[in-house]
Amino acid sequence: MDEWLRPIVVVAIPTIGAVIWISRWFGKHDEWMKGMAEFKEDTKKSLAEIRDDIQKILAGQPRNVLAGSSPLQLTDLGREVSEYVGAAAWAEQKALELVDEMKDKSAYEVQEFCINFMRAEYKLTTKQDQSFKKCAYEHGIKLEQVLDVCAVELRDRLLHISNISSSENKI
Repeated sequence: MDEWLRPIVVVAIPTIGAVIWISRWFGKHDEWMKGMAEFKEDTKKSLAEIRDDIQKILAGQPRNVLAGSSPLQLTDLGREVSEYVGAAAWAEQKALELVDEMKDKSAYEVQEFCINFMRAEYKLTTKQDQSFKKCAYEHGIKLEQVLDVCAVELRDRLLHISNISSSENKI
């Protein structure tokens, strides 16, 4: 082999091969990157749709008037509802009628009594019925939630006048 041919064979052919291999690799890399960009966009769209669906589901849920802590407490909305329907003043009067039934009951039993009383036993006056329904409508809640607010106000009043400690009987 001629001396001038040897550098071409040793250097040029492998260099040309490397250039061809690198150009093919860049081509595949570009395809892969395009695929990843499409995947990223599809994922963004899917997540946006999921987020919208969750917001629609949550928007359809009734707003909470009670905090799920123990003992049950009114949320800001619950306090607003209570004020709107005069639940504290009503509970003050009603508790005096029911206090004898609370003897020997735990705080939990008083709470259960009040919730059941409001939902099943208590008969709303015509004025209360109208006021409670108007309150429920204006606050975007259910009538049962207005009754739950009254039950918590009644429970608190009964616990107070019966000297039952809710801290001793965590609900």
